[in-house]
Amino acid sequence: MERGFKSRCEEISRHLRLELGLKPVGPLTVERLARHLGVAVWSVSEIGLSEEDVHQLVETGRDSWSAITVSVFDKDAVVFNPTHSKGRHSSDVMHELAHLVLGHDPTTMFFVGEGELALRGYDADIEREADWLAGALLLPRDALVHIRRLRIPDEQACEIFRVSDQMLQYRLRMTGVNRQFRRRSA
Repeated sequence: MERGFKSRCEEISRHLRLELGLKPVGPLTVERLARHLGVAVWSVSEIGLSEEDVHQLVETGRDSWSAITVSVFDKDAVVFNPTHSKGRHSSDVMHELAHLVLGHDPTTMFFVGEGELALRGYDADIEREADWLAGALLLPRDALVHIRRLRIPDEQACEIFRVSDQMLQYRLRMTGVNRQFRRRSA
């Protein structure tokens, strides 16, 4: 990631919350952001695949994929794996929306062999950028400080922001908020 990228993500998060009339420390749901961006969000079971294909994707491929952005007639849509938890769903879909916000070029998909889906052009740097922005959109640093300052229990914070405990702990650790509040209490 380029220098200043993480700070830029916090600014993007603040700006989008302002555009949407949300408080800087309030939750931003994937549904709200998708609607704002004009992006459809569909479960894989809603896109017209056969029952057999859906079963193959959600049962056999349960852990092999989370979400993907597709373009249909110049309109973007995020298709997600419905077998994941609510918190993971938020992270997965927000990651895809982050790609769109950042203007990343989509990855090319193609079929190989007997109909197996493959992706070409995976770029680890772009994926890390989308991960970081997704985290900042779901749990901006200001919200994390707010959570700790008000001593909101982690379980409640996860419910309010619709994230997993894993995401909450990651953001608290990576933004330095946990360290900041440990020093204050020492």
